[in-house]
Amino acid sequence: MANENSTQQPSSPFDPNKNNLLSFLDFSVVKSWDDVKTKFHQQMVNGKLFKKNFGVCIGFDERSKHFAYELFDVLSKRKKIKPDDGITLQQLKEFWDELKRDDQETRLAIFFDLCDLNDDDKISKEEIETILKWTASANNLKSIENQIENYASLIIKEFDPDGNGSIEKKHLKLLVKELSKSKEANVLKGEVDDEVSLWPDVCTLVRETLEVIKQNRKQIWFSTLWLAINVSLFIWKFNEYKEKKPFDYELINYCTGIAKGAAETLKFNMGLILFLACRRSLTTLKSTFLSSIFPFDDHIFFHMMVGLAISIATFIHMAMHLGCGFPLLSTLSLSYKLKGIIEPSFDHSKKPSNFDLISVPGVTGILMFSIMSCAFILGIHCLRKSSRGTRESCYHIIGFNAFWYAHRLLFLVYPLLILHGYFDSLASDWLNRTTWKYVAIPMLVYTSEGIYTIIKKQIYEVKVLKATVYSKNDLVALRLEKPKRFKYESGSYVYVNCEDIAACEWHPFSITSAPDDEYLSLHIRNAGDWTEKLVERFGKAVEGGKITKIGGIHRQENINDSKWESGEKYPKILIKGPYGAVTQDYKKYKVLLLIGFGTGATPMISILKDILNQIKTHEKEKSTDENGESKFKKAYFYWITRTEESFEWFKGVMNDVAEHDNGRVIEMNNHLSSIKREGDPRSVFVTILQNIQTKIEEIDFISRSRIRARHGKPDWETVFLKLKKEHSGKIGVFFCGDSSFNEVAIKCRKHSDDSTQFEYHHEGT
Repeated sequence: MANENSTQQPSSPFDPNKNNLLSFLDFSVVKSWDDVKTKFHQQMVNGKLFKKNFGVCIGFDERSKHFAYELFDVLSKRKKIKPDDGITLQQLKEFWDELKRDDQETRLAIFFDLCDLNDDDKISKEEIETILKWTASANNLKSIENQIENYASLIIKEFDPDGNGSIEKKHLKLLVKELSKSKEANVLKGEVDDEVSLWPDVCTLVRETLEVIKQNRKQIWFSTLWLAINVSLFIWKFNEYKEKKPFDYELINYCTGIAKGAAETLKFNMGLILFLACRRSLTTLKSTFLSSIFPFDDHIFFHMMVGLAISIATFIHMAMHLGCGFPLLSTLSLSYKLKGIIEPSFDHSKKPSNFDLISVPGVTGILMFSIMSCAFILGIHCLRKSSRGTRESCYHIIGFNAFWYAHRLLFLVYPLLILHGYFDSLASDWLNRTTWKYVAIPMLVYTSEGIYTIIKKQIYEVKVLKATVYSKNDLVALRLEKPKRFKYESGSYVYVNCEDIAACEWHPFSITSAPDDEYLSLHIRNAGDWTEKLVERFGKAVEGGKITKIGGIHRQENINDSKWESGEKYPKILIKGPYGAVTQDYKKYKVLLLIGFGTGATPMISILKDILNQIKTHEKEKSTDENGESKFKKAYFYWITRTEESFEWFKGVMNDVAEHDNGRVIEMNNHLSSIKREGDPRSVFVTILQNIQTKIEEIDFISRSRIRARHGKPDWETVFLKLKKEHSGKIGVFFCGDSSFNEVAIKCRKHSDDSTQFEYHHEGT
């Protein structure tokens, strides 16, 4: 039998007496009557609002237009208004008040009239089919679209105890009973204040500030150290040039001192940014005591921050030289004293000139500036992660490939930087030229990593054991042969290369298998030019294989075939790694909150598999730590995705958790953000179908697994209050998704106190 708690969890708690059940108004979209009134003035024609624009005013999107049209007709009928004549602002206010009424009987009546399309006081199967079409559209559910007739029959059978072939008003209480099934509805009742002060008290502000400092202490002290070093280098080099004798002869002025100070910080950061790209060294250091001092998990953030500092220093250096340095040189005559200072740096066989002064530094500087500008601009997030349509129109200019190749060109900057500093006419000897001192060790470490990888054969050609392509080449799931001596921890990632696409390109992907599994698995989504080609190649490779269609989901995979089994049909795949990531720290906690948005679920799936493998292995004798306690008390997994097809990616893991997690260690929460919130009339029949299908097949008709799909996005306030109530001590919060989404981090700070500490870890996608 399915795990009851896993299959019967609704999307979010709701209370019929708290404006949730069968309420058409979503106050997160339309917050007040003032918003509605504003929209009325935007949409009105000759002072009246017509049916086609009614949905916009009450916060309905385009996909819900059929519901909006019918709701307009129903409310017009209740108010005895002719729908075709439109409504005034006063009549819209009456509609608003009717929808806002906290009266279950009124809401039930409106909902029944909405479904009773021919006004015969009963809801027929044909009318249910029409409502299901609208429901599928409003919630973007292809699984309903392809099963409308069958699902309509199930609903009629469930709510027609008299066998009349239709649903009558007296049967609506059965519907309300179905909608009210919620084990979590009253868990936190009365714990959240209805009124929240607009101005947080001083104590709360101080506490949250201290929590921010505590959770980011490594980042803060490292950033402070980095800034201090940059400022110190700038001041030191500026003062050094200020004290030089040529200041007396106007060859060097404050502009030159500023240029040299900026150059010194640039050289330091050029060495640091290269070290931050040494993934293997960082992974090794992360496993030492130094991980408690340095923020190794944030190396990508600091890499970008140092890159920004390099750009600023480069601009200042060039501006000072071009703005006042070179103009000064062009106006100076080479006096006897000036010659004595700079002439040793030039060829005595010909007369010195301004061209001689700027030739090598100028040419190398221009080349470095060109390369660095190209890499910096193409590294901007909006260009690197541009939409597919934009990439097609500017294919060779922007996108990940352009970013990747531009960054490879940065290797040319280092010899140019050394040459640029070597021909500094004001430095007396090689030892006084500091450029090589900053970049020598990072260049040696970076080069050594590449050589080590080749010598130790840590670039693996792996055999593809199985490939599964989902829904119109949206994603490919690869099961790869696990190389010998390949050891990794859950949350690790590897770099993948496909020579058929580009021999030199390597792209990072999280490992979705557990360390104890006998294979490696990767889930690669079509999200860019390289991944698009990879998924297309595997899509062609599995043509002729097994095709599975469930609702709107299309899955194609290989079958038993000698060529498939030998891997001959698949593109050649190389991997290198593994490399450490922030999610590897999950073992430090007994209570986990794992959150993944879209493909951000991939590192979390590896963690879940690892925990599940421990549960399977120690069903009789539990895994214990030194104190004899269970290693993991609880792991809460929240996966938020926009499409129902995504649930097919990890369906096997979901069913495995439901079957083997007898100790209730793992709690799965799969959220489909396209579905309207629980209790919204546009998703009522989604809830009903989930309840019916679960009773019949013990699986959810949306996720096609034993873990129920929840509606919309999680209510993070409720989630954190629940965890805080049930657990004390440290709770590890691991988030993988868009870095612009910071609500989880805010909740961690808000709800952390002396008894419970939410320690936030973020990994970007």
